[in-house]
This record gives sequence, C-alpha cells and structure tokens, in this order.
Amino acid sequence: MKHISSHADYRHEDYFFARTQSRALRDLEWEHSDKPLHSWSEILYPALGLAATALAVLEVIH
Repeated sequence: MKHISSHADYRHEDYFFARTQSRALRDLEWEHSDKPLHSWSEILYPALGLAATALAVLEVIH
C-alpha cells in the first residue's frame, strides 16, 4: 500500500527573487529612500482647505 504525502521539495530560490538575494544590488544608493511616504490625510486636508477658501473667496467676489 502506498502512502499519500503532501510533501514537496521547494528550494529557497523558489520563494525569493534574484534581486533580493543580490547583496550588490541591495547596497546600491537608490535602494535606500531618505524620504518616507506621506499619508493621504497630509495631502487631502490641505487641498480641501484650499478648495474651501477658494470657494469662499469666489462667493464673496460674486
């Protein structure tokens, strides 16, 4: 009688891209970002404030 197995032979390379394994590419200058990403609230709230101010000015002028 044969046994059914769920084992599969996977190599480490099957899970990682070549770029992540290359220390030369990882150490390049463009890999290290100095500026963090900004949240939407940092952009959206000032933009909404400017739009509201512009509408208020247009309402006063009109």
